[in-house]
Amino acid sequence: MPRFTSLGSFLLLCLLAHESHAAPVRMDFADAIRRAERTAPALGPRRAALEGSRQLIRAADQKLSHPPRLEVEVGPRFRSNPSQTGVDATLGLWQDLPLGGPGSARRRWAHASRGEAEARLRVTLEDVRAEAALAWIDLRLARELERIRQESLDHARSIARLAGARVRAGSVPPSDESAAKALVGRAKTDVIDAEGRTFVAETALRHLTGTRDRHIEPVGPLELADRRLSLAPLLTEARGAQPDVVAAERTVERLRRQAEVQLAQSKPLLSVGPSVTREATGDWLLLARASVPLPIVNANAVDSARARADASVQRAESRLVRANLERELDLALHEREHARELRDALKDGVIGPASEALRQALAQYEAGSIDTTSVLAARRELLSARERWAEACADVRRADVRLMRLLGRDPGAVKGWP
Repeated sequence: MPRFTSLGSFLLLCLLAHESHAAPVRMDFADAIRRAERTAPALGPRRAALEGSRQLIRAADQKLSHPPRLEVEVGPRFRSNPSQTGVDATLGLWQDLPLGGPGSARRRWAHASRGEAEARLRVTLEDVRAEAALAWIDLRLARELERIRQESLDHARSIARLAGARVRAGSVPPSDESAAKALVGRAKTDVIDAEGRTFVAETALRHLTGTRDRHIEPVGPLELADRRLSLAPLLTEARGAQPDVVAAERTVERLRRQAEVQLAQSKPLLSVGPSVTREATGDWLLLARASVPLPIVNANAVDSARARADASVQRAESRLVRANLERELDLALHEREHARELRDALKDGVIGPASEALRQALAQYEAGSIDTTSVLAARRELLSARERWAEACADVRRADVRLMRLLGRDPGAVKGWP
């Protein structure tokens, strides 16, 4: 019976034991994206910004831009006749009425801020979807490489056993067995490397999908069905509601509304209100008052100019975002076609011939007509081809994810390109 130094260590061991025996989470491509949409940490600040923009709208929805001001004047009145000596008191009320409409300008700015927050949330959501999709592809590729290398290790062990039998039979020198054992050692290191890649990819996907205490089993094919695409309809689609372009335009709108707020606040205020005075003599005075500042100095001139400059710069940035999008779409489409050509070339022109070459080499090796070096060379060529093909399949899926990210489309809602 093991002894535990503390209750905490006991609970930790129980937790680790539970985790090691827990069934893995089976997660396909679309499921990984749906989970990331709910739990990805990057969405938290954007959702908080959107909620803050809603509160900003409520705060900006006020009838008065300036609070009313109450004035009180009290003082003694001295006269030569003591009977007329007393206290004068005046009560006045002022209300500042802006002539530039800052209240409506602030409301338009608040709504523009909410539009920008919604657009930025959409951009982050598309980034999270693409990140989860790429993390799933990395994990699926790592598991595929792990499977390929485990099969290669089993095959290397069979070659080592055959080489050992031939050495003991005296048909080949001991160096053949040493070379076969070295092959087994190399295959083991390849498996360990694949396991390391699996751990890294799984950790990234766990962080995005909120499954930090469970192992993830990626479900689904690594290879996708194909369909050729042309650039023109994609550009037409991207010009419509592409998230990055929309976010840049919403920022322009928010800065433009902010400049309007600064301009409205630079306009003069008309102050009006009544006043009531009781004189020491007992007389009452009721007056209507108005106050208008002379428009000689604009106190907000610098802030207004800065806001207009920021809006102008952002407008140029928005045009740059659109131009970069067209360039990136062109590159993404070329990358998509190139990745497919490489994958098909490996599958049709390399893996098949390499498999046949290894089969013939093994038959000749068993017959004693060739040495171990030829078998190892054929096996190395096939292993390299299978791994490169798996990488190419992953690159095909990555290219599709990047293309859909540029289009602002959900990669989990598109089954390949039907």
